[in-house]
Amino acid sequence: MTTARGVSGAAPAGSWLPTTAEAWLPGDPVPEPEPTDGTTPAWAAPAATGWGGGGVSRFGTPAPAYGAPAAPVVLGVPPAGVVGPAAGWTPGAPEGGWQPSGAPAHWGWRVLASLLDQLIVATPYLAGAVYAQTTMSTTADMDGRPVLLPTAEGMNVFGAGALVMLVLWFVNRVVLQGRGGQSWGKRIVGLRTVGEDTQRPLGMWWAFVRDVANVVNALPLYLGYLWPLWDARRQTFSDKLAHALVLRDVR
Repeated sequence: MTTARGVSGAAPAGSWLPTTAEAWLPGDPVPEPEPTDGTTPAWAAPAATGWGGGGVSRFGTPAPAYGAPAAPVVLGVPPAGVVGPAAGWTPGAPEGGWQPSGAPAHWGWRVLASLLDQLIVATPYLAGAVYAQTTMSTTADMDGRPVLLPTAEGMNVFGAGALVMLVLWFVNRVVLQGRGGQSWGKRIVGLRTVGEDTQRPLGMWWAFVRDVANVVNALPLYLGYLWPLWDARRQTFSDKLAHALVLRDVR
């Protein structure tokens, strides 16, 4: 049987402490029997370096510096200060990653934002079309039947409205959405478009590609526009092509 070595000094008669003066070494068994007088053996007390056991060994878990709790290290999660709640990021994304504070936007909110975008952008075009229609003049065709023809002034107004619409589309869907993540409609509804990998605004080029790629959503019986209804990330086909996510904006 292995004999335990004591801490220091000789123990009084009848004490449970070892009687030898040798220092206790790791791996030595705890002397038996357990104390019954409420005393604590010297080897179980915390050392001056902050190391202490729970009554089993003095080689326990080191205490954090200055009494601060030890920060856990989680693999796959960026350290504090790189990204965090202050930057609009929260942990808890699938597969242990990080995601923006907003969740993928519901299909209905996306439809509302798109309708608002189209209404704002198309207003000059509609105004020009109405003006051209109301200023049409009546004339007769080769058979003498009356017909309505647009005036030169009406066509000029209509063309100017179409040009303004094109400029508004580029500013709204490419510049604003590409650089800041929000078109006018998305800002009103509270949505934000970000890159699937970067979690940042797409940039003007990818915003342009994503908007032009909406033709892919319409080709198979408009299936791409309905895809967010059952997609895990609520993406349309053009979203997947541009690696984009549309999120609820909580900021």
